[in-house]
Amino acid sequence: MNNFFKKTAIRFAPILGAGAIGVCPLCWIGSASLLTYLGLGALIPYWRWIGFSLIALGAAGFLLDYRSHRNPYPLISLALGAMLLYVGRYVFLSTWGAWQIWGPGAALIIAAVVYNKWLFRKPRTI
Repeated sequence: MNNFFKKTAIRFAPILGAGAIGVCPLCWIGSASLLTYLGLGALIPYWRWIGFSLIALGAAGFLLDYRSHRNPYPLISLALGAMLLYVGRYVFLSTWGAWQIWGPGAALIIAAVVYNKWLFRKPRTI
C-alpha cells in the first residue's frame, strides 16, 4: 500500500509543482494557462494571494528548518527575496524595468532554498 502512495505522489508531483511556479512572474502566464486548462481559471484573480500563501508556507518551513540548523541566512534571504519579488511584480507592475527588481528577488529565493537544503547534507565518510 505504501508503494501505491509513492507512485501516486511521483505522478502528481509535476502537476502540484506547476501550481507553485505562479510565484515567479516569468511563469505567471504559463501557470495561468495551466490553471485554465485544469478548469481552475477562476483562481487567476486570486493568484497574488495564492503566491503570498505559498511564500508564507515556505517561510513556515524555513522557520522549522531554522530550529534544526540554527542558521538565519536562508530565512533572511527568503524574506529579502520575497520583498523584492513583491515590489518588482506588484508595485512596479507596468514598469518595463521591473524585472531588474524581481529578478534578483527570485534568484535570492532560489539561493535560499538551495542553501537551506545544503545545510541538511549528510557528512561524507571516507
